[in-house]
Amino acid sequence: MKAAQVVGFGDVDRIAVVDMPIPTPAKDSVLVRVKAWGLNYADVLQRQGLYLGGPVPPFVPGMEAAGIVEGNDGGQQLIPVGTRVAVLAAGGLHAERVVVQPAACIPLPDEMSFAQGAAFPVHYLTAYHALATVAHARAGETVLIHAAGGGVGTAAVQIARILGLCVVATASTEEKRIKIRALGATRAVGYEDFEATTRDLTSGRGPDIVLESLGGDVFRRSLALLAPLGRLVVLGAVSGAVPPIDGIGLVFRSQGVLGFHLNALLRDAAAARASVGLLLEWFGRGDLEIQVGHEVAFTDIRRGHQLVASRDRYGAVVLMH
Repeated sequence: MKAAQVVGFGDVDRIAVVDMPIPTPAKDSVLVRVKAWGLNYADVLQRQGLYLGGPVPPFVPGMEAAGIVEGNDGGQQLIPVGTRVAVLAAGGLHAERVVVQPAACIPLPDEMSFAQGAAFPVHYLTAYHALATVAHARAGETVLIHAAGGGVGTAAVQIARILGLCVVATASTEEKRIKIRALGATRAVGYEDFEATTRDLTSGRGPDIVLESLGGDVFRRSLALLAPLGRLVVLGAVSGAVPPIDGIGLVFRSQGVLGFHLNALLRDAAAARASVGLLLEWFGRGDLEIQVGHEVAFTDIRRGHQLVASRDRYGAVVLMH
């Protein structure tokens, strides 16, 4: 079978598609034949050697995929052969066949394609828990969502709308902003305009919640804009710059800076199941539309990495068989 392998830390030339043996399911595990693979910024950081606690080369990357259960060890409690599933794991999924625990599998509804299934777990679980679990979002609050044209951003805009939030979103081009408004953003603006727009929308108070993944100057400006009792949730720092935080300033402004990483959810199977069920319910009734912006051949994974790292993409980047 074919698998992607990071052979050393560095640029895209350090990831290759190689031949590997087909794995055999061990006790209490299932074999999935993969049809589509999700690509995330975490995959880029792992390849570059910048992911905190990440794997060491050579390794097979990949946190999400979708395919068909092809085999198991015969256990009675395992997912039946032929079931369409999405898979979420800490790594190792960028291969044509993967062995995983049944708890890592999410049965796909008939109306969800493999491409959508591969783009679903990381982006939508991250967005949901950043808003609902970490920020404790309440209907009527205002949220500022940065990088709203990306995979997590497009998920967060839709989930915030469902939760009854007023959404200000940022994106780098008007083409992206038009799509983001169609997803339910109240305002979608460029990075030079988000402060004035948010103040205007909140009568000068500022946003109650900020979802921030860029770092650097955008982080600094967003924290200065945050309303009293506001919560800024850090999801990453694409710029590579992480500004210092004035803890005493937070005390006197009554604000919180919080973080969320999906690894926390991978350790809490019950919370993961409950939120997956809710998200799939929203998808089934048409409230969520999974935004797959780019489909790239698995053998062209280097171009997929370049797309994820660029500002030219919209929505999720998915590798296809």
